[in-house]
Amino acid sequence: MSITKTPDGQYQVRVNYRDGVKYRQKTRTFKRKGEAASWESRMRVDLDNGADLTKRNVTFAGYFENWIAVYKTDSVSKHTNDMYLLSLKHLTNYFGATKLADVRKDDYQKFMNEFGKNHGIATSRKTNQQIRSAVQNALADNVINRDFTFRVVITGDDPAPVEAKFLDLDDYHVLRRYLIDHADFEHMSSCMLLFQLETGCRFEEAAGMTWDNLDLDNGIVNICRQWSPKTQSFTKTKGNGQADGKVTIPAPFCDFMHSLHQQAIDYFADRPTSYEEVNPRQLVFFSKFSSILTNDGVNRALQRMCHKLKIKEVTSHAMRHTHASVLIQNGSVLPYVQHRLRHRKLETTINTYVHLIEKTNGTSDQLAMKLMSEGFEK
Repeated sequence: MSITKTPDGQYQVRVNYRDGVKYRQKTRTFKRKGEAASWESRMRVDLDNGADLTKRNVTFAGYFENWIAVYKTDSVSKHTNDMYLLSLKHLTNYFGATKLADVRKDDYQKFMNEFGKNHGIATSRKTNQQIRSAVQNALADNVINRDFTFRVVITGDDPAPVEAKFLDLDDYHVLRRYLIDHADFEHMSSCMLLFQLETGCRFEEAAGMTWDNLDLDNGIVNICRQWSPKTQSFTKTKGNGQADGKVTIPAPFCDFMHSLHQQAIDYFADRPTSYEEVNPRQLVFFSKFSSILTNDGVNRALQRMCHKLKIKEVTSHAMRHTHASVLIQNGSVLPYVQHRLRHRKLETTINTYVHLIEKTNGTSDQLAMKLMSEGFEK
């Protein structure tokens, strides 16, 4: 290493190092000799610690993109990979060609502050977790000297209260009655919403449901994949298949599903192409227009229903939350609710529906006091 003064009065630092079998040189110019000496000293320390100087010129976004390709593509679900790529897009838009080694804690905090202005706190927290994992990898590889994501302050809009995500019991009964009365092959959105309401399925899981995964003779729904509208193909359920599971449905609903299947067969029987030919994947919620329902389309249909029925406007995901809330308010034990929702941890179920649990605790307390009062009567 050496520091030389250039003809224009600046100070140039040359660092020679070995990269495998090759010798390389890294140079940088400073206005002041003290700055040059400080940089040279840091380079000495980095090289002594095994720093990979060949990656010191990589951009923040470039390093993150390569990290995603190596660690978060083949080993994760398509949905998860898409989430990482979305984070990459935000990172690229903000940092552009900024080198990873030049990013400071203040720079990253400003990025998260800006991100939080237009996103919820949960999204901000998830995005930071994704980026921080890559930064910690760079730290372990000695590409950078410090974790500039450490103790970053996460900002964002507060999440909507859980109560806003499901229907109360009165609205539930109104909507369910309407769906039962109107759901048929001509109204496929109503069929899917009723299915979600009865099973607690996510929209993607319902969209990917096939007739061979419905055991209508025994009342068992096998949830083992979901539909990806982006790729127009089946993918694993949430958590790379961790949301797989089986839930039961009552005999009357099995009869309804049997009827829906027959309606679909009969509808296409009078047309040039049979139901099996036009729907080779055997998707349950395959419309008469030979298409798969979209989340936006079902939400629009649900919005019209809510307006017509004069009940709270919710999205199709509220069918899942409402399914759980109805079970809890009617005395189902939490492990059973966890089973139907296919939460990996009971803690997730408790944290999501804690307000309902606290409400039912009041009723449970009254029953407990009545039980423990027995025997004291004179």
